[in-house]
Parts: sequence; structure tokens; C-alpha cells
Amino acid sequence: MDFYFNNLNSDQVMAFGLMWNVLPMIGALLVHLAFSAAVFNDAKKMQTEHGSLAFVNCWLWSLAVLVGGVFVALAYWVMHHSTIAKH
Repeated sequence: MDFYFNNLNSDQVMAFGLMWNVLPMIGALLVHLAFSAAVFNDAKKMQTEHGSLAFVNCWLWSLAVLVGGVFVALAYWVMHHSTIAKH
């Protein structure tokens, strides 16, 4: 039985492996961008309605989420929208 992968040269195998290593990075970047934009919009709205945010302004929250990802977005949510924040 002759498989397709037996006919690939080393450059093709390297490109195939590189593609599968880059795709998760692109996905993570898109998630970071999406969460950062969502936090920015929400923080801007909260800052306009309530006057202030916890610790920093909307730009810094957005930048923190862009760098830190989902965990920083979770921290933002806990500080501003959870029942813990309401007490």
C-alpha cells in the first residue's frame, strides 16, 4: 500500500508541520483580539455610565487582556460584573 506521505520530500513535510504549528497561534491571536475588543467596548460603556473602573481605565484593561488573554478577561469580569463585585 503506497501512502501519499511516502512521496513527500523533506521540504514539504517541514511546511506541513509548520502550518499545523502556526494555526493554533493564529487562533490564540484571534481570541486575544476578540476578547480585548469586547473588554474595551464594555469598559468604555461602564466608564461612561458609572464614571470609573477598577484600578485602570478602559485602554489599559484592553491592553492587559490583549497580552494576558482569557485569564485577564476573567479577572475583568469578576471585578466588574460578577456577584462578588456587587457586594
